Amino acid sequence: MASDRITPELKQRNPITYEAHRRQTFWQIYLPLIIFGVLVIIMIVLALLADDQANSKWADISLIFMISIAMVMFVIVTVGLAFLAYYTTQLLKTAPYYFYVIQRYAYLIEIRVRSYSNTAAEPFLRVRSFMAGARAIRWRQEKSVSNSNEDLGNESIYKESIQ
Repeated sequence: MASDRITPELKQRNPITYEAHRRQTFWQIYLPLIIFGVLVIIMIVLALLADDQANSKWADISLIFMISIAMVMFVIVTVGLAFLAYYTTQLLKTAPYYFYVIQRYAYLIEIRVRSYSNTAAEPFLRVRSFMAGARAIRWRQEKSVSNSNEDLGNESIYKESIQ
């Protein structure tokens, strides 16, 4: 690897183009939707306020507008589901590689953390092992001294019994 970075660099948005995009979004998406919604509401109100003769005509027109709204929503949901299905299949094709990369970085992190923790624990382990070795040597010396004292005591008892 050329660099020792684990995380990729974050890409920042260009503020000029982002602001232009926000303005275009309002004028090209939100404003036409608002105008269409207001027209539909006006048509529904006119259909409700019409007299008996014109009532049927305006009721049919308002019904067409209400059905058209439902149809537009149905088309939007269907297209959205189609895009979702397509991009899910694309994601399933490319995801294993990226998960492998993530797993590799996690393994590198594990190796580094283990190395740092071993480095941090090493002085404590050396001191503890030195102390344990010193205790073992002391215990063996005390044991050998007590065994030799017991042997001396047994020899004097043996000599006394012979005489």
